[in-house]
Amino acid sequence: MKFETQVDSINESNVSHRNVHEHPKRKYAQIICFILIVVMNWSSWIDLNGVFVELPIMISFIPEGWRIPSIVGLCLCAANIMPAIVTFLRLYQGKRFSEIPYIYMVIIIGIVSCFILAFFWNKTTYLFGSERSLWLIGCVFTLCMLDSTSSLVFFDYIKRYRVRYLTAVFLGEGLTGVIPTLLLLAQGSGGEAICVQSDNGTMLKPTFTQPRFSVTVYMLLIASIIVASLLAFVILQHSNIVSLADAAEPSKFNDTTLNSASDAGEHSPMVPTIDSSKPSKPDKHITTSLFIFLLCINTYNAFVAFGILPSLITYSVLPYGQKAYYYICLLNPLAYTLALLLSVKWANIPIYITIIGTIIGSIIGVFIITIALQSPCPWLADTLQGALIIVSLWFSLTIIIAYLRITTGSLIKTKWPGEKGMFYFGVTVQLGLFLGAVPMYILINFFNIFKSRRPCEVYCRTLI
Repeated sequence: MKFETQVDSINESNVSHRNVHEHPKRKYAQIICFILIVVMNWSSWIDLNGVFVELPIMISFIPEGWRIPSIVGLCLCAANIMPAIVTFLRLYQGKRFSEIPYIYMVIIIGIVSCFILAFFWNKTTYLFGSERSLWLIGCVFTLCMLDSTSSLVFFDYIKRYRVRYLTAVFLGEGLTGVIPTLLLLAQGSGGEAICVQSDNGTMLKPTFTQPRFSVTVYMLLIASIIVASLLAFVILQHSNIVSLADAAEPSKFNDTTLNSASDAGEHSPMVPTIDSSKPSKPDKHITTSLFIFLLCINTYNAFVAFGILPSLITYSVLPYGQKAYYYICLLNPLAYTLALLLSVKWANIPIYITIIGTIIGSIIGVFIITIALQSPCPWLADTLQGALIIVSLWFSLTIIIAYLRITTGSLIKTKWPGEKGMFYFGVTVQLGLFLGAVPMYILINFFNIFKSRRPCEVYCRTLI
């Protein structure tokens, strides 16, 4: 009896000693798992954001000129055929549907497309009576299909994890704008027209400034970042990091190897503390009517911020100079990251704040549309004051819409009981994009309502 008591005492001591070592390991595993999810989500929009950020340099060397953002917007709309197919398969297959093969497809084809784009972005083909950038548009269309699909499958994938890891998804998506911005900052501005006299001295002709490194190098760097996303996803899928971190949502996984962590192991500096022995969703849920209202708000904000305005960025900004366009491409991705930081501090906001933010964003959007309609000679064109105002407006709009999108998604994730909440959240983004981008493409490319400038021609003579 005395021997058995000693054995029990030794066993308890060994268990206690093992738990002391397991708690730090679980803490580090949580941090690693969080980072891996962030890196995996870089592949969601970094390729297409990279193209948008690089447009200030590309736009001077392609025949489409100022119309290229609207063409990209149309590509995004046409690319919705892929999310539609995925949606149909998801509804048809039900619980047999798995988003994992589609995530592999998004990442791998994205890598290949970036490599092709790196070497053929400025190649043109004579088609329908004019030169067209078929390689650029074709690769952009492919990237649009992939990234639009990522809005569905990446958010669908996060249902496998505890709610705290939703922040990692938004952070990863936010960095898809910041990383291309940092690359653009290292690359420097380019594509700015310098007017010199022609040989006969009768007219001015443009020459364009060159960045520190080429578009080809830039796109190869983007491709290498997506390779890192592929490696992160492979590690999440084929290693035991998820079980070590106890990151799986208990209601989604029934893996017997996922044991509950003790309180000491749950304190991670990067994620909030949640009792791992209970499902992470709270008991109090939002109503169906409020859920539908939030989806409508998200659709409208996507309609304005992702559908209408991106097509008008050249017409609303370039009349204030190439540098204004360059700084908007630098600052807008940072605005999304700032919105993410705000959502970490104030994750839950009242519904009336969401409504007020939507109204303010709409007012800014109407002002930007008005400026674009006045192109090529809008209010305060070719002035520093005008450039500062238009850059500030774009920056403010991006913060507002991004913050509303993050807080709305967080509310749906945490308080909507249905499993498809985040899936429909992703659908509303694509719906808003479609409703805004198609009309803008028609207005720009068929009705010519918005006017562009030619290099080395003087505009706004009455204001000089």
